[in-house]
Amino acid sequence: MLFSSAQGTAVMDLTTAETIGTVSACTVTPTPARVAGLRLRTRGRGHHTLDWKDVRSFGPDAVAVEEAGRIRDEKDIGPGDPAHAAHDPLGKPVLTETGLCKGTVVDVEFDARSGRVVHLLTTEQRIPGGELLGVGGYAVVVTARP
Repeated sequence: MLFSSAQGTAVMDLTTAETIGTVSACTVTPTPARVAGLRLRTRGRGHHTLDWKDVRSFGPDAVAVEEAGRIRDEKDIGPGDPAHAAHDPLGKPVLTETGLCKGTVVDVEFDARSGRVVHLLTTEQRIPGGELLGVGGYAVVVTARP
């Protein structure tokens, strides 16, 4: 699934069957490359995050979470946490570990069941998720292929 297709998907609380927000962005962690969290638009102020481990199912129509209490306020998430907004790869330059630019991340292809990152899609190429080394506040770093 492409992350761009998931943006705007409703997040449903399974205990109340209420929509508690919509998916707006994702955060990614390396080794193994996977979706760490979903950033949400919710009613009220502030931004919220749902850790991938708390996603019960991820479908084309909705993301199911056991209960709304699993959602965390982003102001309570430190930069070292993989779910922190700094680990959102979209719009960031992709650099190899040797400093070569591989474009800018325009989308993330991921497995909706496991959260595994299949590919990073950049303005220049598709990069296998297994090559992801890190996502930081400025850039995404990948291995330098020979």
